[in-house]
Amino acid sequence: MRAASFYTALLGAVVASGCAAPEKRLESGRRYISITYTDTTLESFGRTDRSITGVLVSSLGDSVRFRILTSSDALVSGVDITLHPASFRDEQPRTTRVGMPKGTLPVMESSVAFLEQILRRARVVGGDSVSIPVMVLGAHASLDVLTVISNGIDSLVIVGPDGNLAMGFHLAVDKQGRILGGRIPVSGTRILSVDANP
Repeated sequence: MRAASFYTALLGAVVASGCAAPEKRLESGRRYISITYTDTTLESFGRTDRSITGVLVSSLGDSVRFRILTSSDALVSGVDITLHPASFRDEQPRTTRVGMPKGTLPVMESSVAFLEQILRRARVVGGDSVSIPVMVLGAHASLDVLTVISNGIDSLVIVGPDGNLAMGFHLAVDKQGRILGGRIPVSGTRILSVDANP
């Protein structure tokens, strides 16, 4: 009797997992250009109710494919990353999964897909100044805290622990919180939406 109950419960769990609703597409084909003194990066991504998938392509030829695993409260459980070195480097692609500490969000340079997830989390938390624990992804990942500061209805600033506005991301956003463009004053870095209306 006990064995039968166990197998019935196991079968129910398998059927439930197999019948899980497919991911719901929320948006696709978002495109951006990030310009720094040394490089220009093209970014494209799409979003479902459970993930954000995209690619960053450097003018140097390297590219990074990513999949951010998200939840309904705008938190992130992990990131799948595949680095495709430029062909002249004669290196094989490398794939890794980075798990996020509880309550921590990932950041990858000036990637809009990652920055927008921080903005979504800030909206969930609520307030005009919201601090978000982050993991800066890269060869030597590090933990930090970024603060999202409202600057009117259509702009935000994301600053580090020192609160230095000159080193922060100054972002223009639409009513849905999507980034229309941005800049980092001290470095001259610019983020441009390929799809934004002039």
